Amino acid sequence: MDDILLASLIAGSRNPADWRIIDDSLRTEPYGLIIRKGDPEFKALVDKTLVAMMKNGEFQELYAKWFTRPIPPKNVNLNFPMTAPLKDAVANPNDKGV
Repeated sequence: MDDILLASLIAGSRNPADWRIIDDSLRTEPYGLIIRKGDPEFKALVDKTLVAMMKNGEFQELYAKWFTRPIPPKNVNLNFPMTAPLKDAVANPNDKGV
């Protein structure tokens, strides 16, 4: 199961401390954005914006807001820091996909 979904199930469980996600992953399923075809100007704007957010720390701050801090209105905390592959993707952004 997707690690973020597992984190949300754990966070919502009766005793979150009773659970953990193992460090070893059976496979990696990267996320991506879908944008309309045939609009290179829009793609360039999205790429430029995301790279800027990754370089100035805004991306990391947004990640922390939703994955490592309490989320209103129930204040559930997923306690899910960035994985090594995501940290690498943020440090070395590209549009190559997998």
